[in-house]
Amino acid sequence: WAGGKLLLSDVLYATRVGNDVIAVPTANTAYIQSGEKRVRGIELGAIGRITDAWSVSAGYTIMDTDVAKGPAVTTDGSNNLAYTPRNAFTSWTSYDFGNGLTIGGGMRYNGEMHRGTDGAVGTPAYTEAYWVADAMASYAFNENFDLRLNLYNLFDKEYVAAINKSGYRYIPGTPRTALLTANFRF
Repeated sequence: WAGGKLLLSDVLYATRVGNDVIAVPTANTAYIQSGEKRVRGIELGAIGRITDAWSVSAGYTIMDTDVAKGPAVTTDGSNNLAYTPRNAFTSWTSYDFGNGLTIGGGMRYNGEMHRGTDGAVGTPAYTEAYWVADAMASYAFNENFDLRLNLYNLFDKEYVAAINKSGYRYIPGTPRTALLTANFRF
């Protein structure tokens, strides 16, 4: 598209894990390899240039996950796979003004993720879905020196980036953060 400057892609995929190790329901410490998990999904993407100055990158994924054979692995008892969002999205765009100034911004989305089972009490059964916005501005003073300012999580959204099986430990999302970078070329 756009005279060969924009690539659009789509992918259909299916992954099956067989012989998954599962606990024998009647024994405390016995395990067998008879479980089966599946992930089926679609991924759509776009990357390239709308014009010589305007760049874009975007991707969307939708996944259908399940435990096809074996016990449920999520605290809510569903047959979804733990820690696997159903939907995820990312986008980024930047514009080069031709005078050394470039600005850009984008959004990231991650769907809710179900926590795994382990008998923990009082911890969340899932992490909530979240949207996060980022931005960037750079200025090239000459061919040898430029400054770049990246702003992450512009609206200071509180979110859980990752959670362990029991939910007692988690990685909080990055709070609003600014990063100034100077690039020297010689």
